[in-house]
Amino acid sequence: MKIHLDKSLPGGNIAVPSSKSYTIRGLIAAAQANGQSHIISPLIADDTLATRQVLSELGIDISTDAGSESWEITGNTFKAPSGNLFCRESAATLRFMSAVCARLPFECHLLAGHSLMRRPMLPLIQALHQLGIEIETRGNTTVINGQVITRSKVSLPGNISSQYVSALMLMAPACTHGLEIHLATPPASLPYLKMTKQTLGSFGIKVHSSIDWQEISIPPQPYLPARYRVEGDWSSASSFLALGAIAAPVFISNLDTDSFQADRIMIKFLAEMGAEIESGQNWVKVNPKPLSGINADLTHSIDLLPALAVAAACAKGQSILSGVRQARIKESNRIRAVSQGLSAMGINIIEEDDRLIIEGGQPKGAEIDSFGDHRIAMAFGILGSVVGETHISDAECVTKTYPDFWKNLESLGGKVTQDV
Repeated sequence: MKIHLDKSLPGGNIAVPSSKSYTIRGLIAAAQANGQSHIISPLIADDTLATRQVLSELGIDISTDAGSESWEITGNTFKAPSGNLFCRESAATLRFMSAVCARLPFECHLLAGHSLMRRPMLPLIQALHQLGIEIETRGNTTVINGQVITRSKVSLPGNISSQYVSALMLMAPACTHGLEIHLATPPASLPYLKMTKQTLGSFGIKVHSSIDWQEISIPPQPYLPARYRVEGDWSSASSFLALGAIAAPVFISNLDTDSFQADRIMIKFLAEMGAEIESGQNWVKVNPKPLSGINADLTHSIDLLPALAVAAACAKGQSILSGVRQARIKESNRIRAVSQGLSAMGINIIEEDDRLIIEGGQPKGAEIDSFGDHRIAMAFGILGSVVGETHISDAECVTKTYPDFWKNLESLGGKVTQDV
């Protein structure tokens, strides 16, 4: 599907969807608890439905409560699957479920979607090997011979993806002696580890971590059933926060300003650039002001790269976005995708190994390749709606995390048309 954007000045009120990261973590925790749990206000999108489907095929009963926005999960009823477990394009599903399947006493085949195949799994595979697990990749399939895990010490790099560490944390309580996880390098995207710890705590799991989070200890203990409410998604909000800074006031509800989510820092970055930020209980409002360039370290909030880059493109002066190396191994090579898109819109940009240097200016409409990446499509959708004459390919990729994105942009006054 191709989206066409004519020039407009979108602004107004929206409620962002629930958090993908918290929904997936909550699902996997609930699946390992004895008894019934409820996930309240889950995100319903491709990534979370991938996790739900994989768990269902492993014997976990998940139903939608009639008349309410919640899922009911009857946990700890795992059984051997009858076929491949399709993870779609969800890296969190593939990585987290690889660890969970490793401690189940049967063989599992986790199948990756097309873009997911290029995202690295080796550090997690090596960590599971240390624990005695037979796991290997065969083309687009990860084959796991699960077993009772009696080893308790594991070491892996912390600077490639926090998802490897979260995967081990989610499996640790069910290991015979728990797990002691050592990170050989400081963790990237640290807030995501804190989110995992918070979710585990909601299901009765005690987690001990050092101040620098390079040592994590989780004793063996049972998951307890819980009522688990999912908060709004700051990552999905980031493009609309940028819209408020470059176009017209945007009021966004369903956002916890005290959240552990890494991408909450977006409002700090926009404020430093000159935008006016207001906030209250469960809401944020961004008012446009003349923006200046920014030096921003995205080491712990790498998903903000596309949205912050389009704001920087509209700012006066130079912006340097650093700590972005790992953006190359997301759904697309986001450094290349952002650089190519902004260059097409007339913005001078220098692409380095771990930085993007953006000279703010007056972007113009262009043909944008989303590379099938939801965050690229959303960020350039925002910028395209402001400058007009912009066309975005593979725009349906937003269903990965934000199925109503284009509808929400239209509700704010964006002029959006589509070719199927």
